[in-house]
Amino acid sequence: MLRYINAMSIKSKVMLAFVVLILLPFSVLGLYTYDQSQRFLRAQLIANASTTLKQITFTIENKIDLLESLSDSITYNYRLQQFLGSPFSGDDSLDTYFSYAAPLINYAMLFQKVNTEKISVYMKNDSIPEGFGAFFRATRAMQEPWYAPFAESGAKSAWIVRDSPEAGRTYGYVQKMVSLEGADIGFTLVEVRPGDLLGTALQENPEADQDVVIADAQGELVFPAGSAVGPPLPLQRKLADGGHAVLGGRLYIGERLDRVGLSMLMNVRLPRTANSWQVASNLIFIAATVVLLFAFYSVLQMALRTMRTSIRQMDQAIESGFEPIPIRRRDEFGVISERFNLLLNKITTLMKDMIRKETIQKDAQLAALQSQINPHFIYNTLDMFSARMELAGQFEVSDAMADFGKMMRYNMDGRSKFATLESEIRYLEQYMNLQKIKYGGDIELDIQVPVELLALRMIRFILQPIVENSIKHGFPANGSLRIVLTAGLQPERTVLISIKDNGPGIDETRLASLNRRFRDSDYAPPDDQTRESIGLGNINERLKLFYGEIYAIRLNSLEGEYAETIVTIPCGNGEEDNHV
Repeated sequence: MLRYINAMSIKSKVMLAFVVLILLPFSVLGLYTYDQSQRFLRAQLIANASTTLKQITFTIENKIDLLESLSDSITYNYRLQQFLGSPFSGDDSLDTYFSYAAPLINYAMLFQKVNTEKISVYMKNDSIPEGFGAFFRATRAMQEPWYAPFAESGAKSAWIVRDSPEAGRTYGYVQKMVSLEGADIGFTLVEVRPGDLLGTALQENPEADQDVVIADAQGELVFPAGSAVGPPLPLQRKLADGGHAVLGGRLYIGERLDRVGLSMLMNVRLPRTANSWQVASNLIFIAATVVLLFAFYSVLQMALRTMRTSIRQMDQAIESGFEPIPIRRRDEFGVISERFNLLLNKITTLMKDMIRKETIQKDAQLAALQSQINPHFIYNTLDMFSARMELAGQFEVSDAMADFGKMMRYNMDGRSKFATLESEIRYLEQYMNLQKIKYGGDIELDIQVPVELLALRMIRFILQPIVENSIKHGFPANGSLRIVLTAGLQPERTVLISIKDNGPGIDETRLASLNRRFRDSDYAPPDDQTRESIGLGNINERLKLFYGEIYAIRLNSLEGEYAETIVTIPCGNGEEDNHV
């Protein structure tokens, strides 16, 4: 997989990244947002529908409370209980029947908030005659279907469903009448039509796209009258005790009316406008994504076209001899072109350095070939002269001849371009021994080099030419010449070597000119007529060639006081294989 991705073009990689990292995440986010919005709308719809259904339930429950309160006012009326529990005889009983018992029922029918169909009192006192359309013997009710279950339940009150030829189906609240002495004197029945108990509440909460039906415990739709449209029976039984469900694009919510044994079922049509709006939003999102993808592809094509143009310009620059490419932009491609021009400049500089190194090496090889006259013969001859001088008793001259032979051996040893700082100092001491033959005690060399720096590797023939230059140009007119050689390790991992004399020094103008020449000079190969002497210029060029441009010689001086030559050698750069 990684190999296939690495082999893809940049355009394909960017397009793949756009699809994987932008398009797919945003598509998933859009689908997630759509799902969450649908869930939120459904939850809001359920909450609104549940609130409406609870309001309807509360209205019906309130009516049930009023009917039960009406039944209590009759059932627990003490005077009525006394009338029904006493034998009916004489004018007093008749007067009570006409003046109190019958008006009590009539007043209850007139002054109440629920449109009651009928109030009946069933008496177990057979001495009281039936009358006024409200007082009946209990034996009459015992023949109706609802009586036996009520009597067997042992409950004091219950809601029943009663069917009669006169009123049709009604809902009734039946309640036993028991005297203060505990005697069973009958029961009361308050009846109400389904429309008066249930329909008014439904009419008070009209809502568009909402249908409410009421079913009994068997699942039969009892209201509205003759209603045949409702939820499927399994779903209706599931929601009989409450809850909600979605089926066929509609939301069904159930609520229980426990006291009357009924269940209210509301169904609400799910809004299609929200779905349509969401679909339109999704289509707009897809269209916008396609447009953005096309725009992104166009910008990518433009960037890749610019990249190909830059590559062609780089190829032309390489073929034309590392000529810089023109920079016409200020964006990232312009920065790349600028860095490429810097790279070309670096390559050109390195090529010039390599050519210069090769030129120096060839000149050195030619000079070595021209001066190769059997150095062993010279060493043996010098040793013979030194032994002859020692036999003659001229020990000082013999030592000088021996030192000169050692210097010749060191000078003609071409096996390595590098030596240790200790070897360079020893070579310098041998040179100073020869100079003392001429100057005697008027010349002095003081060496102050830490022991740990003696193993430092550096290119050869650096110290002696500098001291030779001090002797040639720095000898005081009157007095002796004192030369001090010091070395110290610097924080940037370089070794600073200083050769300081007490000569007449250098004036400021010439000092600035010499430092500028050492810093900016380029190597110039010697011509065929004259041979370049080994001096400060030669040392400076070799230092810059092998260690870099920043390692040029530096001169310090105070006219009439001293002159100082400073050489800096990097640590760890003394391996011959690293240089030409």
